Amino acid sequence: MSERDPQIYVLYTGGTIGMAGHPLAPMSADAFEALVATMPGFTPPWLTLQTLDNQDFRVRYTFDAFDDPIDSSAMTPLHWVRIARRVLAHHGEYDGFVVVHGTDTMGWTSSALAFLLEGLAKPVVVTGSQIPLAQTRTDGLRNLVTAMHVAATTTIPEVGLLFDQALYRGCRAAKVSTNAFDGFASPNGHPLARAGITIEVDQGRVRPAPPSSVTLDDPANRARLARRLVEIEAALPTFSVLSLALFPGIQQSNAVEVVLGATEPPVRGVVLQAFGEGNAPSTPSFLDALRQAHERGVVIVDGTQVMQGSVNVDAYQSASGLESAGAISGYDMTPEAAQAKLVYLLALGLAPSEIRRLMQQDLRGELEAQPGPTQGLTFASG
Repeated sequence: MSERDPQIYVLYTGGTIGMAGHPLAPMSADAFEALVATMPGFTPPWLTLQTLDNQDFRVRYTFDAFDDPIDSSAMTPLHWVRIARRVLAHHGEYDGFVVVHGTDTMGWTSSALAFLLEGLAKPVVVTGSQIPLAQTRTDGLRNLVTAMHVAATTTIPEVGLLFDQALYRGCRAAKVSTNAFDGFASPNGHPLARAGITIEVDQGRVRPAPPSSVTLDDPANRARLARRLVEIEAALPTFSVLSLALFPGIQQSNAVEVVLGATEPPVRGVVLQAFGEGNAPSTPSFLDALRQAHERGVVIVDGTQVMQGSVNVDAYQSASGLESAGAISGYDMTPEAAQAKLVYLLALGLAPSEIRRLMQQDLRGELEAQPGPTQGLTFASG
């Protein structure tokens, strides 16, 4: 493989970028691939880019797709694992990866992939668009080409979310607009890279390459992770993780008690989108419902529905009530990252006490306000 001809893998899952018709619906994989081939610079299997000195730069790409592309509102944790397994299966063959995805749940998928792909040694870039690629004013072409450029030419060993002119850490990104081209942001973290005339990577914000014990450059580690993903996939249908946005008056009904106690499959984790710095009603019945769930082994994470900032359970008495009911602080994680992380840890079969500990540790750059030394998961031997 020459330095001038990097090779990347592009996985089309669906989303607005690949939609057509009235109302919009996902194109088939063949139709989307054919549409991409008509775009400027594309001569399958090559994408040709021009540098500032007017030299051609070629990227060889392999196109793959879900058998049935979907609107991202239909994404589930099982789809997250399917995407992770596709990337893992090809990790040794390509320089980088692009996942084409709908915007509605892109923040969840990019977060989940960050956790699922432990040891990632190459860039995985998730992207999509606000306007379909088939329409004249599309933002899809720029996003797709820039994502492919980043995947082909950088060595960022992370899952990133590329939208408009910024590459965000995947587990730090959230959708902030339904109609602006810069529809994503990283409220508690700066972009990993900016895309202008050139791609400017902020190397000081990029996580270091994974250690030899977990790097997916090692076939033995890839094999171990492949087995782990099979186990995670089997575990996912056996439990639920809820994300519950609090609202004024929630304490006046038994809704929380009912939801936590009667959901099938059983609830094993809850991310509370609390008020402000993690505040919630101090009504005894509300806190008792959480306390009883905690005593049953449910992991409760105290997050905030405010876009920017961190949970501080010591700031207000109302936050300390959640702490006394067994909730742990989610610090400055996005709701998307907190839920994806909790799903991941539960699917590993860990004890609730270990999950609570790891939820407050920085595993993939998803939080910065953690107590104590940073620790991460590592593979078990064998």
